[in-house]
Amino acid sequence: MAKTNEFEIYVEINALAGAANTTLDMTDYVDVADNEAFEIHAVDIVLDPTAALPTASEAIFQLADSNIQNFVSHSDRTSLYVARHTYDSTTVSMYQETSFSDITPLIVNKTLFCRSDLNGTASSLDFTLRMKGKIVKPSAKDYMALVLTQTGNVA
Repeated sequence: MAKTNEFEIYVEINALAGAANTTLDMTDYVDVADNEAFEIHAVDIVLDPTAALPTASEAIFQLADSNIQNFVSHSDRTSLYVARHTYDSTTVSMYQETSFSDITPLIVNKTLFCRSDLNGTASSLDFTLRMKGKIVKPSAKDYMALVLTQTGNVA
């Protein structure tokens, strides 16, 4: 059952050389009450138009529902979204590879993590993470299954 209309969250992500996590406290953006979940409909990460196009750089991102300390396989349950942005001004080319499941994830954690890393000539680049979704109230049985699965307490 939907508790809110669909909304978008915008978060600035500064990708630096050397992998790091950006903590996304969902309660900074929306009220996620107990026994409710954030239903993610779409995720996108884009280079800010204010950032100069790097000569040759690659930025990697992974959105996860746990505080991953390394990039993990996208087949791992904690991986919600991955993106790789490659820029090469010498050939005037930009490539983007992204993956987000068609199955809408319900997230019961009130904190998400966006891991980023930047390789190449740029020392830092500004990106914007955009998430679209709504708050829903799953049944008690579904909510408990989500909590057990997302916290790794599955028997």
